[in-house]
Amino acid sequence: MKIIVAFIIGIAAGIGVLFIPSVHQMLGQSIGSYMLIEVESPLGFDETMIKLEENAKYAGWKVPSKWKVNFQKNLMKVTGTDIGKNKVLKMCEPAAAAKMLVHDEYKLLTTMMPCTIAVYEKSDGKTYISLMNMEMLGMIYGGLIKEIADELAPQMMEMVDLSN
Repeated sequence: MKIIVAFIIGIAAGIGVLFIPSVHQMLGQSIGSYMLIEVESPLGFDETMIKLEENAKYAGWKVPSKWKVNFQKNLMKVTGTDIGKNKVLKMCEPAAAAKMLVHDEYKLLTTMMPCTIAVYEKSDGKTYISLMNMEMLGMIYGGLIKEIADELAPQMMEMVDLSN
């Protein structure tokens, strides 16, 4: 009886090993797809950058000019590869950042600050905006981070809504 049970467990484990890469890949893709949000802009590339910065400032976020990065230009210079129009706009909501970073357990989140919003053109000729999913960040960390994310997520989604 022990041999039969061991044999069944062995077969189940063997079958499980065959499926682990597929399950891992499937989970990795689905989880990753929730970490970032991509929005198609109704505006052209330059207009999107301008409106996005205006919206951020209107919401009370800080967008210093030194935090604007022309990713296309930088990669072209370093690698000689033209990736197409691609800029990043870094911004910060100072009160929220300070509220988090006074706590040692949240200092590691400095890695994700300031918040980065990317604007790029795809091969379809359309302009897109991508940003971190603050709600997902809040769900992952919970507690104070969730409170802050629940406050900031709607602001960020309003910033990228350029339909008005």
